Amino acid sequence: MPRPAPSRRASSRSHASSRSHATPRPKQASQPITPLTLLPKQINTFLHHLGRTGSITFAAARAGLPRRPLYKRRAADEVFAARWDEALQLGIERLQDDAMRRALHGTERAVFRNGQRVGSVQQYDNRLLQFLLKAHRPEVYSERGKSAPPPLPFDLAQRLAAAAPRADAYDKAKQAEDAKEKPHAGKSKNQRG
Repeated sequence: MPRPAPSRRASSRSHASSRSHATPRPKQASQPITPLTLLPKQINTFLHHLGRTGSITFAAARAGLPRRPLYKRRAADEVFAARWDEALQLGIERLQDDAMRRALHGTERAVFRNGQRVGSVQQYDNRLLQFLLKAHRPEVYSERGKSAPPPLPFDLAQRLAAAAPRADAYDKAKQAEDAKEKPHAGKSKNQRG
């Protein structure tokens, strides 16, 4: 006697149960994490990794925290915001130092022959070096076309010079008008109250 075909519901359950074994879901906390429930240990771990890497996403993951409560805490707590900024600057400086080290000293690259490692060579990153030179000495190493804005056309410069007295006269008239309106605005506020 032939067996009946399994129902869709049964097959979807077995598929879902096998899927749950393949990728475990993170455990849900008993209470949601809010900016006020961040533990000092979690905050210190976050700031430590932020100072080491300059990456907010990485530091939050290492502390086991979602980013949203961290940003909310930063907006609400000035001391935490100052510590965050200090750690972020430290992380960025470390990245800059590492980039400078790689540009100046290079990185070791293994050399293989017939599947065997036979040695290594020091590989330098010239593009990184160019980027760092442009960042630290733009007056010397920036591209010549982008170093200075093009001069204004002569007729435009003349028109701007001629418009300056008109703009000054407009500003004076506007200030005089604002000065006349201020006493009236004060009386209307007192009459309302």
